[in-house]
Amino acid sequence: MLQRPTLSFYTNIPTPYQISFFRELAKHFYLKVIFYSITENNRSWNFSMEDEEFEVVVLKDNFIAKIFQNWVIDYHFSWKIFSVVLNDESENIIVGGSYWGANGMLAILISKLRAKRVVYYSEPLFEASSKLKHVCKWLLLRIVSVGCDYVFCIGKKAAESFNKYNIKLPKYVVPYNIDHTLFKSLDNEKLLEYKKQYKSQNEIIILSSGSLTYRKGMDVLIKAVKGIAHPDLRLIIIGEGPERENLEALCNGDNRIFLAGFKHPEELPPFFALADIFAFASRYDGWAVVINEAIAANVPVVCSNKVGAALELLTSSDFGLICESEKVEDFKRALEALVFSKGKRDKISSCSSSLVKLISSEYNAKLVHSILTSSCPTVCAKLARPFENA
Repeated sequence: MLQRPTLSFYTNIPTPYQISFFRELAKHFYLKVIFYSITENNRSWNFSMEDEEFEVVVLKDNFIAKIFQNWVIDYHFSWKIFSVVLNDESENIIVGGSYWGANGMLAILISKLRAKRVVYYSEPLFEASSKLKHVCKWLLLRIVSVGCDYVFCIGKKAAESFNKYNIKLPKYVVPYNIDHTLFKSLDNEKLLEYKKQYKSQNEIIILSSGSLTYRKGMDVLIKAVKGIAHPDLRLIIIGEGPERENLEALCNGDNRIFLAGFKHPEELPPFFALADIFAFASRYDGWAVVINEAIAANVPVVCSNKVGAALELLTSSDFGLICESEKVEDFKRALEALVFSKGKRDKISSCSSSLVKLISSEYNAKLVHSILTSSCPTVCAKLARPFENA
């Protein structure tokens, strides 16, 4: 039997989709995951890391990181990072998180000095707002350019953003991914309970999921739904956050709209099973795993053009509908097109089912293994088009 290769994955905090990915990676690698922290201030998730098939190390932020977190929530720096990286025996290293964060920079540089194969895993880089910031970003990204062998990009847009900063490393599309089987193996008792609460009269359900913040655009979605004259329409928004009070006021007593609050990952599949349409009006998301979840559940998607997953996956109207960000009328028209046509909903559900494999943790773990173990990694796609490596 061939020996499994070793891999260490450095990343910010545990998230539902990352844990799914790690479980699949652990089938192909002896895997160690180093979390920079167990949580961040804007996250409600709470995970137990016991009984996993991979080794877990959780670092603790020092006082420097806590000062920086007053401005940047996901900045992490631990004194322990030095000893962890210096004693890391894995032959392959994947580093996530911000390219300028102390933990990530040190993991890249020390691993490179120790002759490891190093990969940086990233969302799209933001455009710099000034020439000075562009130069500073360009200089900081030299750490990635010098210290890494490849860049794993969550999509084509991410890969293109690295080209703008002259990062000439090979780039591979490895999207954020999920355990798609969770949206097929449903608890019928739980599903019946949800149906009694939200769909007792067979209403048409529009579902959205995300934190109640301005960036997620739930206000745009509520305005669009309020403009649709359909008595049996129902909008369910999953999530919690500082905009709840404003959104409740915006609903203005429309009893078709429900703010269902925060739900744990295991509570999500029944909501998607009830949904006839999934809508997401985010003003910006580098990816947005909720699009993966909708596709896995075979729910047709209406999404803003500022969401990475939509741009990568919904490449034609057969796969889903894309609207101009912040344009209430765009969302209203797109939602009406699906609300009043079951045939259109069914067509999108059928066509988008072909995308399920591409956003699954199982598939992407195999992809990572093939890249890191191949003597000729160009057998996997670089940048020609989204998911050409499929």
